Amino acid sequence: MPMKDRLLVLLKTLQERSDDETWLTTGDLRAALEAEGLDCSIRTLRRDVQSLNNCGYDIAVQETEGMFTKYAWMGRKLSMPDLQILVDAVSAARFIPQKRSEELVAELSAMAGPSHVQELKPQILVSEHVKAKNKNMIYAVQEIRRAIDRNRKIRFRYLEYNTEKEQVVKHKGTEEEWYVVSPYATVWNDDRYYLVGWSDKRNKITVFRIDRMEVPRQLPNKRVPEPEGFDIRDYTDKVFRMYGGQEEKVTLRCSMEILDQVIDRFGDGIEIKPGRKHFTVTVPVSLSTTFYAWVFQYVGKMSILAPEYVREAYAGYLEEALDDVLGED
Repeated sequence: MPMKDRLLVLLKTLQERSDDETWLTTGDLRAALEAEGLDCSIRTLRRDVQSLNNCGYDIAVQETEGMFTKYAWMGRKLSMPDLQILVDAVSAARFIPQKRSEELVAELSAMAGPSHVQELKPQILVSEHVKAKNKNMIYAVQEIRRAIDRNRKIRFRYLEYNTEKEQVVKHKGTEEEWYVVSPYATVWNDDRYYLVGWSDKRNKITVFRIDRMEVPRQLPNKRVPEPEGFDIRDYTDKVFRMYGGQEEKVTLRCSMEILDQVIDRFGDGIEIKPGRKHFTVTVPVSLSTTFYAWVFQYVGKMSILAPEYVREAYAGYLEEALDDVLGED
C-alpha cells in the first residue's frame, strides 16, 4: 500500500487508542499496521511519526533508555470540562430523542481518549419522558436552513398527539392539512426548536414547534420577504417572553424575594424602583392568558398596578378560573 495509507492508519490508531495517560509502544503501532496489511520497520515508524508532526499533528514521543519508545496523540481540541459540558447539554436537550442523545454522548466520550471515556457520563438527570419523540426533527431543522439559504418556501404537515399518545397529522384529510411557510429563522428557546416565518394560511408571521413538524419539503416558490422594519430578534424576544397578544407596557409591584425570577423573565435591562419589601417595574409584555398565568403563579407576591384595563382583564381571568373550579356556568 502507498505511504499515505500507512500514515492514515498510523494517525487513526494513535487518535483512537492513545491519549495523555495511555501510550502505545513501537510494537503496538507496528502490530496495528500489520493488521491492515502494512509492513513497517522501526526506522520507518519513527520517520512516519516525524512526518505527521511536521504536518501539524501533535504526537508525543517518549524515549527512555532500555525501554520501548512510546507514542501518544496529544492533539485533542476539547478539554475534559469542555466535553463534560457538551455531554450534559446533549443529554438534557429535550429536542434530541433519547436514542440519538445516547449515540452523541458516546461519540463525544470517544473524543476524550481511551483513558477518559468512562469519566464522561451525563451529570444531569433527565427524565426520558421529556425527550422529543419526533426522530426526524434534526432533519427538519436542516431542511429549513437549506430553504432559508436558497430563499425558498417550504411545505409541511403539523403533528399533534391523539389519545393513544401517538403523534399524528393535524387536520389529516382536509385542506388545512398542509402549511406553506416562508422561513425566516430557526430559534432555540426554553430547550426547544422553533420556526419563525410567514404563514400563507394565516397571512402573518407565525411560530411553529419544529418537533411537531414532519420534515418539510422545499418549494420552487421564492419566500415572502420579511415585512419592512421587521426585526427577528425583537420579534422572538417579545413572542417567547409571553407568547403573542397585544403588546402593552405593564407596571408590576413585586415582592423582593422574586426579583431573580422577574430579571430571568425580562432581562437585566429593566428599570427597577426598589422599596423596603417590594419593588415596581414597568415592562413590555404581550397580553395573553400566558402572561396572566405567569403573574398568577406569584399570587401574593406580584400584582398588576397599571394600566387599569389590564388589571380588569386579569381580574376577569381569575374569575373565569374560579368558575371553572367551582363548576359554574
